[in-house]
Amino acid sequence: MMEPKVLSIQSWVCHGYVGNKCAVFALQHLGIEVDPINSVHLSNNTAYSTWKGESLTPNKLSDLFQGLEDNHLTSDYTHVLTGYNNSVETLHTVLKIVKKLKSENPNLIYVCDPVLGDNNELYVPKDLVDVYKNEVIPNADYIFPNQTEVEFLTGIKIKDDQDALRAIDQFHKMGVKNVVITSLFFDTNPNDIIVIGSTINNNNNNNNNNNNNNNNNNNNNNNNNNNNNNNNNNNNNNNNNNNNSNNNKYNQFKIKVGPKFNDYYTGTGDLLSSLLLGWSIREPTDLSLVCEKAISILYNIINETHISKKTIPSKKEKEYYELRLVQSRKFIENSEIRFKAEKL
Repeated sequence: MMEPKVLSIQSWVCHGYVGNKCAVFALQHLGIEVDPINSVHLSNNTAYSTWKGESLTPNKLSDLFQGLEDNHLTSDYTHVLTGYNNSVETLHTVLKIVKKLKSENPNLIYVCDPVLGDNNELYVPKDLVDVYKNEVIPNADYIFPNQTEVEFLTGIKIKDDQDALRAIDQFHKMGVKNVVITSLFFDTNPNDIIVIGSTINNNNNNNNNNNNNNNNNNNNNNNNNNNNNNNNNNNNNNNNNNNNSNNNKYNQFKIKVGPKFNDYYTGTGDLLSSLLLGWSIREPTDLSLVCEKAISILYNIINETHISKKTIPSKKEKEYYELRLVQSRKFIENSEIRFKAEKL
């Protein structure tokens, strides 16, 4: 069995914690090797009033990857994690890298955080939505979008659990096995953040075959009954199939996380994606446990930041604080579950 090693392609900042600055730290603390390629390199994240830096061009991204290939370093990758990209051309180059690595190692796992926006707004060019939806996501094994990203990618306005499950079903139909909507805000749970996850049941094909056989047997039996009995049986079968369809196809769950914090912290989504990836390596067959672990770690880190903020003067007028990631590293290394998954 190959030792886990991640290629992570996302942003980097000199100050603060977003993108690869979060991912490398978290994955290494979970004992996982990670090679970062920085899609952008900025002085600080864009929540500040000003920032300096540059984006990695598609050609430079290709050159960096070529350097890894020339030295025979890419065959060791077991996972690819992608996050923030701010151009269609660069995202296409990222996808080429993913496809190439998957062609060389069919067992490679692609984890996609489709970073598009938050709070009902995009902060990348709108063209990226279609590229993610039609080209990138169908190649992913895991996707970790937030509520805003799900709504842009599926066109479904999410107001409750059922809306979220309909959106997740769209992602599964695109070919994604594992989906976690990382933050949902419902009027019915004003003090909590809701996380909903779903994974395609490995026994789905067997279940489908069994269902087909059972249906054939039922049809043969029904032929021996009168027309009224046939109609009743068909109606009952249809109702049962509708009620049990998702239970047969997917393992689905939700986690209530709270009380939520009202302050503004950047990098939380990037950190959560890396924690989810790290724990998926440890628990590859239990997505609900993966989420319980990752979400509990993230909550503890945010809580530590929240407690410490009173002693740290903010350099911005609004409530903005960098994550206290280094000071909270103990939570990554010694995780305890604070929030349990509820089966849907």
